[in-house]
Amino acid sequence: MMDDFSEYFPINEQGKECLRGIYFNNPSNKAKKIFFYPLWGAEYKVSYPYSIDRKYMNSFLIMYIQDGELSITFPDGSNNVAKKDSFIILDCKERNRYFTNTNCHFTFFHFNGNQAQFLYDFITKNGSHIFTANDDIKNDIYEIFNVFRSQIISAREESYSTLIYRFLINLSNSSSVIQIDKSTLHQTPKLVEEALRYIDDHFDEKLTTTNICKYLGVSSSLLAKNFKTYTNNSIHQYIISVRVIHSQRLLTTQPDMSVAEVAATCGFNDTSHLTKIFKSEIGMTPSKFKKMCF
Repeated sequence: MMDDFSEYFPINEQGKECLRGIYFNNPSNKAKKIFFYPLWGAEYKVSYPYSIDRKYMNSFLIMYIQDGELSITFPDGSNNVAKKDSFIILDCKERNRYFTNTNCHFTFFHFNGNQAQFLYDFITKNGSHIFTANDDIKNDIYEIFNVFRSQIISAREESYSTLIYRFLINLSNSSSVIQIDKSTLHQTPKLVEEALRYIDDHFDEKLTTTNICKYLGVSSSLLAKNFKTYTNNSIHQYIISVRVIHSQRLLTTQPDMSVAEVAATCGFNDTSHLTKIFKSEIGMTPSKFKKMCF
């Protein structure tokens, strides 16, 4: 029997035009225990006074903004605006409010899964819920949304679980690297942008603040101050985050690679170094993470 989410659906939503959907999925008990599974999704065009204020629902929400702007009030009371070609990830078990004062066109889907909270917490651990959608993310969102249109989900639950898991891993790898919204980088000093690019390109090498500063031709104090201001991360923590995220990607996409090979590929000194950092950042060893994912 499908979970009854009807009480969470707003009645007489004003300012909403439903372009496609709403498409629903009825996950099996097996899916609820071991898979990621979609719940429902739709494509909307909305305008003022469209507004949703939802206090609780047992799901996670992805919204891809195709055009316009959507304002979001997060559980901590902070506010932000998601613009065209950005996407939002929300835990609906917490209170969230979103609305538009102009016009907005977005595609969304709700999903859940046994490990969904774990990945959500990792993706948003630095407080970011809005990210720029690169081509891989856009393709993943459209592919998952098309699942709903097919209406044959129950016969291919394992395949669709893989789609959602791949999306979350891509999100961890590309958008939550350091968990900063790349759409704000145009406001970031060129010095910090160059440092970010250098670290992203050389994370697998012996990387220190000293050799980064030497490459950029600046003092360590100047770079450290600007880096912390505009990324909310120290340089050291950024490097760790990049290496951990790349190690997660390899552990989940290259099952034949040993933990030692992953460590060497991602810039860690050795297996014990990777294990220590990974356990500190993720809460489990690389080996356990790999078994969980396969």
